[in-house]
Amino acid sequence: MTELEISGEKSEVKPLKILSSKEQINLTKKGKIVIISLPPLNKTEANQWQRILDDFKTRLQKIDTSWQLGTKVHLQSNDRLLDTRQISELKTIFEQVGLTLDLIITRRRQTAVAASTAGYSVRQETLTSTLIGENETEQNQDLAEPLYLKTTIRSGVEIYHPSTVVVFGDVNPGATIIAKGDVFIWGTLRGIAHAGAMGNRAALIMALRLEPTQLRIAELVARAPDNPHDHNMAEVAYISSEGIKIYSAFNFNRHHDFISAKNYWLKL
Repeated sequence: MTELEISGEKSEVKPLKILSSKEQINLTKKGKIVIISLPPLNKTEANQWQRILDDFKTRLQKIDTSWQLGTKVHLQSNDRLLDTRQISELKTIFEQVGLTLDLIITRRRQTAVAASTAGYSVRQETLTSTLIGENETEQNQDLAEPLYLKTTIRSGVEIYHPSTVVVFGDVNPGATIIAKGDVFIWGTLRGIAHAGAMGNRAALIMALRLEPTQLRIAELVARAPDNPHDHNMAEVAYISSEGIKIYSAFNFNRHHDFISAKNYWLKL
């Protein structure tokens, strides 16, 4: 029977619209990781997000979920904008089938901010970055606007961004910041920071207090000193002719010049 009678009036019961494959959340298993891709946003359709979630929950009940409990999920949100509520909704669905949200891959800066604020590892990509080989450098190329994070980066969280990363907070031990541009920490850096990740040797790492587990600029690596300085002075890590060095952030640019021909900073 396809009709209901309510208060003497007849109301037709409309069947639920079946989502096409392009409108569905896509789930694939790659090694020990489950990769989940979100469909593109359809701005003309109301309640699309809830319909996508309901469809995904229904399909999860029917597919093979033979992965180990706690298997990590890499969520590809692509161009879709996610807020903390939507990320939390997805996390709850994943946990119900034994999956753990570990990494969010996005092209949207707002999604990267929401994900890192919620405590997840983030990899922000751009359309341009997919056209650049892994061995090519981007010395003079900014692929994205800086990423500003007003939060403490907790242990286990990795932030990857195709330009400069600015953190208004601390970076705890076990946390990692990877940027193709500079890394600026308005707090204490105790984790790992990698600036100039695609070979930009002019990149800098600055923190109000440098106590890093490891510093990386372009292809160079430096570990934390055995006896760190006991002061509260902001410092900058940079590439010199002798490798990675640390200098006071006060008037750094007045005392140093980047020599393009030599590909390192020279103290004046």
